[in-house]
Amino acid sequence: MFNKIRGLFTKRIDNEIEDSDDLSPFENPNFITSPDKIVNLLSEIEQSSPLCTVQIDGAPQEYNSSILGIKTEKNLIILDELIPKEGNTVLQDTRSLKLSTFHKGIHLSFNLSDIEMGHSRGISYYKSALPDRIFYPQRRRSPRIEISSIDIAFTGVSERTGMSVSGYLFDLSRGGAGIDLPVNRARIQRGDIIKNCQINFEDYQMDFDFSVRFVKPGFPNQAKVQVGGFFENLSSKSQSKLSYFITSLERVEIRKQKN
Repeated sequence: MFNKIRGLFTKRIDNEIEDSDDLSPFENPNFITSPDKIVNLLSEIEQSSPLCTVQIDGAPQEYNSSILGIKTEKNLIILDELIPKEGNTVLQDTRSLKLSTFHKGIHLSFNLSDIEMGHSRGISYYKSALPDRIFYPQRRRSPRIEISSIDIAFTGVSERTGMSVSGYLFDLSRGGAGIDLPVNRARIQRGDIIKNCQINFEDYQMDFDFSVRFVKPGFPNQAKVQVGGFFENLSSKSQSKLSYFITSLERVEIRKQKN
């Protein structure tokens, strides 16, 4: 489904920037400024489909989105709608944002301005000119956590089909997760809501709903799919427990790197 959406956009659509951001691109080795390198980097991020953090000046909170497509010939980047949905109203007023994410364990960020909203077959999206530079220091500021090695099971029920969904997490953040499904019996699609979800970590059961933002098929002739999305209806206790759990994993990885 995700690949179909990406193809649809391709056919139909005709700062953590630190104090060093004040320096020019030529003075700062932490920035990528080559147009070809920017396109290659953003294309890699699009393919891996990570959840991205969006910050908007004057907004009361951060939001989440993902990169839906890169249109090199039109110098455009295509972004998904913001979650929570209140962020979309803010963005339509300001038309600018800072997007940040992790790629290969390295934190990166860039600014977008003059953002426009579009619609295609009932799907809303944002488009903007590709950034002229990306903060990408080429070193691990925060270690990448291989959640797949921890075997965190996921269960839930598709709101649309009423069928059970089960798998294992391969990625985890404070805002969402990526899930490996051995088989997509519930026919999960982008935009679906998975209800009554549960994961367990450190003897804590976290209950939530899950908003699906991408579905990626596995290798040919395999039933396995990868699903990514955002947590919804998390209790304050679960938010606190999840944040502490992720922080503890990050600390373990930092110790490993130092040894």
